[in-house]
Amino acid sequence: MKRAAFVFFISMYFLTGCAAPNKHHMRIETTPTDALVSAHHTSNISNSTRVVSGVTPLETSFDFGSTGMLWLEIEKRGYAPQIEKVLPETAALTITLKKIKKTNGEAIDAYALPDIRRILLVNPDIKIIERGFSSEEISEEKSLQAQQELSKGIGKFFAERYEVKVVDSSGLDQKLLRPLWRDTLSAMELLDPVRLKYAAYPPLLETKSSRKAAIEMGKRYNAEVILFIKGKQNLETAGLQAGIAGTAIAGTAASFGGGYGRALSNNDSFFMYNIYTPSFGDGSLVGKAALINCSNGEVLWVNRGLLENVLTDLSYSLNQH
Repeated sequence: MKRAAFVFFISMYFLTGCAAPNKHHMRIETTPTDALVSAHHTSNISNSTRVVSGVTPLETSFDFGSTGMLWLEIEKRGYAPQIEKVLPETAALTITLKKIKKTNGEAIDAYALPDIRRILLVNPDIKIIERGFSSEEISEEKSLQAQQELSKGIGKFFAERYEVKVVDSSGLDQKLLRPLWRDTLSAMELLDPVRLKYAAYPPLLETKSSRKAAIEMGKRYNAEVILFIKGKQNLETAGLQAGIAGTAIAGTAASFGGGYGRALSNNDSFFMYNIYTPSFGDGSLVGKAALINCSNGEVLWVNRGLLENVLTDLSYSLNQH
């Protein structure tokens, strides 16, 4: 009996001991300030190991976990990223970031949206999929309705501050929009919405043809930015109305990027996020969006997930600007 109790005690000790947090306070300062700090529990830096901690100057508690060490990644637009290994006894860290330049020798400007007067909205690519017992198919009628309602909703939502011009991918601009859609979809998938504005180099559309197309579209319509939206919604055949897509941008739920901004403004110590496209089957409209600079093809903003949240974050980002 005593042996059984001892084994139980040892088992509980290790189970609870391993789960206990290993938190230690640390202050991080950088020159210049406003650099993004991400913590990793492994030296193999990747998005899957990342916990965004905040921007400098930063004073908070870090959980060092069972390994007793962390790798801090420091990022700021126009400066070389820096990785610092820290231990629980590292009470303070001061870093001077190294300025970098473009390959042509030009300086890299701080992240900022351009002065926007007109937003060029490419007709949203929305697919409404009707599900039956044994089959599913795209409803062309409801897809078109959702696209039209969403375009109208965005135009009305931003009408007080910006003019929104809708262009059709199948019209006269098809040749220019084909490479733009291709590279923008790639950016939507690959770029991290939270870290985008802290990336050392401004992220540009991948190919020269798409960058030239963005510039040409801007000149053609006298627009500063181009907005791309792609989405998908599953509806039960007896179910929901496609027209609800038009009200999506009026939502108040915080998306990942917007949530991070609000977390910082509220002095929250940590903001953990995981970017993903959620599974759905109840009529939720999911998708992704990107805002492209017409002057050079720079990707200014991206997000993905529930489209309501994505567009709420776009509104938040533009309002911050």
